[in-house]
Amino acid sequence: MIQSNVIRPWGLLLCFGCLCSSLVAPRSGVAQDTASRTDNTSSTAPANEVVIGINGLFRVGCWTGIRLEDEPTAPARVETEDGDGVSVSYVRDPALQDESGSAWTYAIPGSEAAPLIVQRADGTKIVTRFPPIGAPSRESSQVPLGMPWIVSFGDPLGVHQIGENQILKRDASVAVSQPTAAAQLPDSVMGYDGVDLIMVGAGGAELLAGLSSAQQQAVVDWVQSGGRVVLMLGGSLPDLESAAPWLLDLLPLPPSSQWSVVELDPSAIETFTSTQNPLTPFVGAKLPKGVGEVIITGRTTRRVSTPIAAEYITGLGKMTVIAADLHAEPFVDWPQRLDLVLSLTGSVLQSDDTPFTKTNRSTAYDDLAGQMRSTLDQFDSQRRFGFSLVSLILLGLIALIGPLDYFLVNRLLGKPLLGWLTFPLMAIAISVLLVLQARSVPDSATDGSLNPTKQAKLAASSVSTLHSNRFEIVDIDSASGRGKMFTWNTIYSHDARQLDLAVAASPAFEGMSKRIDSNLTFPFGFPGRSFGAIQVSGESARLPGYEVLFRPQSDTLTSQLDAVPFAPRSSKSIASQMRFVANVDEGLSMRRRSGSELLEGSLRNPFSVDVLNGMLIYRNWLYLLPTRFPAGTEIESVDSLRQKNFRWQLSRQKALESSTETESWDPSSTADLERLTEMMMFHDVVGAERYTGLRHEVLSFLDLSDVLTSERCILIGKLAHPITQIQNQGEQDERIHVDETLSLIRLVMPISAKRR
Repeated sequence: MIQSNVIRPWGLLLCFGCLCSSLVAPRSGVAQDTASRTDNTSSTAPANEVVIGINGLFRVGCWTGIRLEDEPTAPARVETEDGDGVSVSYVRDPALQDESGSAWTYAIPGSEAAPLIVQRADGTKIVTRFPPIGAPSRESSQVPLGMPWIVSFGDPLGVHQIGENQILKRDASVAVSQPTAAAQLPDSVMGYDGVDLIMVGAGGAELLAGLSSAQQQAVVDWVQSGGRVVLMLGGSLPDLESAAPWLLDLLPLPPSSQWSVVELDPSAIETFTSTQNPLTPFVGAKLPKGVGEVIITGRTTRRVSTPIAAEYITGLGKMTVIAADLHAEPFVDWPQRLDLVLSLTGSVLQSDDTPFTKTNRSTAYDDLAGQMRSTLDQFDSQRRFGFSLVSLILLGLIALIGPLDYFLVNRLLGKPLLGWLTFPLMAIAISVLLVLQARSVPDSATDGSLNPTKQAKLAASSVSTLHSNRFEIVDIDSASGRGKMFTWNTIYSHDARQLDLAVAASPAFEGMSKRIDSNLTFPFGFPGRSFGAIQVSGESARLPGYEVLFRPQSDTLTSQLDAVPFAPRSSKSIASQMRFVANVDEGLSMRRRSGSELLEGSLRNPFSVDVLNGMLIYRNWLYLLPTRFPAGTEIESVDSLRQKNFRWQLSRQKALESSTETESWDPSSTADLERLTEMMMFHDVVGAERYTGLRHEVLSFLDLSDVLTSERCILIGKLAHPITQIQNQGEQDERIHVDETLSLIRLVMPISAKRR
């Protein structure tokens, strides 16, 4: 009897382990080993070197260009891992290769040192890995979030040495790509994803002249979509104008303006940098007056006032122009040259690789994108059990087995061997109870305890086991006529399955665009603290791989996801980016009141859809529009609209009798999707990390704070119906039910001053 009582606990543990294994086994029943799906008919041939990114630099989670050195054709297939550790292949349609003749294929690495398999058109493969985080100033490396990434056409002006200390053996804190040949630059705007700044000087004129039309358009699209450029126009202006006239055309200068050079007095630059080292007069471009935001106002040697440095809004991006060749005399050996560059670029070149702050210790993420992921991952059909409830269930199981085994089996019945039967029966009964409680829609979904709106929502979702939460932001620049859209879908599947997914324009988008240039659907996820350390080691061995298929449709480049695996009761983030030519009037603008920071005149809704809860934002002023701003209607005068402080509106600040009260930001809150999206769109306006305690690096391209200058205003509002829709192309009968959606539109309009 004693021997039996000693041995039985070990047997119970073995039995419980077998039971757990049997419960886990169905999860991997739909999965297969990724290696077993690999095509073994082609031999591995590590012949040509694989070129990754721009001069070997790239960012995890961003589009990265991949090509084969000395080969004119692009790889037919690129296989790597996404942010969840699942194998994903990026496949080009052969028709796309014949049409574009590109040597680049674009993929999204999901982690540091992610595996990389590049397949040629003839079937041979090159097996390698993406570079890990290293020293971007010395080698091919992943550029971490928080480290600025600069692409320099010409002399980088010492930017590549910022933060470097040879005595302390500390590498530079800024990553700089300095291409020397046109073949090293991507031919699509996707290749510049993750780049923070492009610097253009006289030394890059020859390189710019050698760019193909596709490479030129890639730079133009990147700038108009929100990129930042520093352009140096000194005595070498004629050479740059001859090599890259398309770059100068991006500057919003009057059509009658003609480029010319003048001799400039350096005193304004000396005052701006507070230098004790005088400069000699230099030759620079004559920048027009009354255009852009002037940073440095100087004069020529003939004592004529002229701008020396200015910022210009180009589409949704910004171009900073300085009328000097900083790589030549008298700046080449000037000690304050780097200080001048840092002053012109603001916070772009400031590294933000700081440790985890105390303000967000309550969350596993340190980025607004992580808070958005947690918000989108809340589903009404998904029953969640807290850790306390799970602990009580385990304690209850132990309590039932212990007294039951001791008092009932041993004492009352006197049959210790019967414990071998009572334990598995009890474990199976509790497991069945938990499985029943984990159903996608609760039994009480349609009883009278819920309000009618909640009942209707749950009743509509009960017919589907696929659910989605999503938000989308449409940005349109009326001056250039260009538009872009970003959509984030979080899809939840109750059962294990594989889906074919694509994001397409909905009927509400009709009339908004003249032409769609690209519509790319891709997996979205970042490993590490940005998303709350969601990377799962070894996930690719349990889930099958899937594909991202690039296909041309008319003149539109599209992509879709094929056979995306979902584990039981799991969710996955899918993003989409669309670039299009907007259907808006070219002369659409607003007028600034003379001698004031307020607007005047009429405001018209130029869209084919109604704008809900709209706002007109100019600098730090906010005009509240009517609750519904119908399509095509016009407000005769914006003076009739209620005005508020925009920064106060973002921080929910209220004026009391003798003080003000500000609503603090809760990084762990996941209840208000609209408020979180509002913060992502204007994070810098409210004080950035000082207010939220979170970074804004993953989705920083959504922040249009830099566009709120004296020459631009933004019309923003919600849309009643989404303009894109997530499609389940593999199973047409089972649609994806959208639980929560938010559609926002922003229209950037130029400002003209009232003439007296």
